[in-house]
Amino acid sequence: MLVAGGLALLIGVVLGMLGGGGAILTLPMLVYVAGVEPKAAIATSLFVVGATSLVGSATHARAKRVRWRIGATFGAAAMGGAFMGGRLARFVPGTALLVAFAVVMLVTAAAMFRGRAGRDGAGRAPAPLRILALGAAVGMLSGLVGAGGGFLIVPALTFFGGLSMREAVGTSLFVITLQSFAGLAGHVGHVEVNWALAALVTGATVTGSLAGAFFGGKVPSEVLRRGFAWLVLAMGIFVLGKQLSLLAIMAMLVAAVDVSALMGGALVGASASLLLLALGRVAGVSGLYGGIFRRGAGDMPLRIAFIAGLLAAGALVHAVHPAAFETTWSPAPVLALAAGLLVGFGTQLGNGCTSGHGVCGLSRLSVRSLVATMTFMLTGGFTVFVVRHILGGGR
Repeated sequence: MLVAGGLALLIGVVLGMLGGGGAILTLPMLVYVAGVEPKAAIATSLFVVGATSLVGSATHARAKRVRWRIGATFGAAAMGGAFMGGRLARFVPGTALLVAFAVVMLVTAAAMFRGRAGRDGAGRAPAPLRILALGAAVGMLSGLVGAGGGFLIVPALTFFGGLSMREAVGTSLFVITLQSFAGLAGHVGHVEVNWALAALVTGATVTGSLAGAFFGGKVPSEVLRRGFAWLVLAMGIFVLGKQLSLLAIMAMLVAAVDVSALMGGALVGASASLLLLALGRVAGVSGLYGGIFRRGAGDMPLRIAFIAGLLAAGALVHAVHPAAFETTWSPAPVLALAAGLLVGFGTQLGNGCTSGHGVCGLSRLSVRSLVATMTFMLTGGFTVFVVRHILGGGR
């Protein structure tokens, strides 16, 4: 308990300085130092980080570093996502949640090493729709794996909310407070929390956050960012190593590999790379296709040739291997049309799709593409969950 309290004090310092990172460190500490069961640790982590962020946001508010309107918009969407993530967590094994948490840590460390979280976007006009979408996606991730989301909230508020780095840190603590307690509400119905331990860890973390908020303005941001990135990377490797041995990972990958899917993915990546190397263009399929219907889009021959190539490749595969097009599911034409229109609208709204964000963006560790891809996947999973388990739709 004393060791856990000491570590919680240090975690609070990190949270107060950076506006994020509390849960990404609290969860491993609760599981591996305090010996708390994974799902109970996630709920406890949400309570600790929520209470600590509440105190930290008050400290930043006194220094006028909290943008309440943008924070409330982002936070409202994050609360809904966090509550749903907490409800979904009951259907996922604890080990799987910790593995997902470790993967999030590794991606976060890579993004911080690139330095994108430190860019200042002050002066840009806020984008309310994007802020709502990002808030829902970050909130669902927070509720599902117990991450406060500050490492995603800060760059999101900087890139799309028009906030300076210092404003983003203060506002992120306000958002984390909202979504952490919403995520906790989704968990309390199916886990038991050790409230004595939660109170001890919360007290130590709050004390540390007050010190972190005070000293945060005195330490160079670059030093903080790189030091935190190394810490998150080490913790991510540690958590992943504790859950899965190297042999288990290799066996799981071999069992899960679908040769045809692997070949398809390789072809998509190769074609995107070829277009980028040859013409300097990112292979955004939705953007290339959508531009055909917009006046003044430019590069019309390229767009037409690209779409013609897609159709020609499909016709060639059908001629050589027609069984590849066989399916046991035949949707009603109206439903297929509606689904296609929704996908097209969403990709245009998100300014990209699978090829642009999911292939080209992730391959260069773009935080923007990571957020877009996570939003797409989480929204898709949420939609399927609602259709199947709430509306009782077909499988």
